[in-house]
Amino acid sequence: MPSLLTPADRDAILGRLRRLQPDQPALWGRFTAPAMVCHLADQLRVAVGDLPTRRHDNIASRTILKWLVVYSPLEAPRGKVQTAPEMLTSAPSNWAEDVGAVEALIHRLAATPTQAMHPFFGPLSHGAWGRLAWKHLDHHLRQFDC
Repeated sequence: MPSLLTPADRDAILGRLRRLQPDQPALWGRFTAPAMVCHLADQLRVAVGDLPTRRHDNIASRTILKWLVVYSPLEAPRGKVQTAPEMLTSAPSNWAEDVGAVEALIHRLAATPTQAMHPFFGPLSHGAWGRLAWKHLDHHLRQFDC
């Protein structure tokens, strides 16, 4: 399964991120490209432990839902999943800087073991964060046809 911890998978995601343009229209959902990039950065900040999150997990989300989302090959439904408020805290500023922040956070997650808390899935291993972050980035890059 693809993961940001795997160099080839990470490089492929970074290439797709670099193709994204600030005025690129979304195929679904409410995000603009700049807002989506900030959302990606926020999710990665949670993953590396920089952005604390309030827990909203329960036994079902820590077990069944976590397995479906993190480990199964299923894709997230388009425009149907609500995110944690912490993952919507940043506002777009400078496109190049915002994209650069996502790139730096991707490299940091890959290089730095983490067991940060996920708001819905509870504690995740470094490997689980690498997988989940790849799936999240892939989902939103497909949203913008990248």
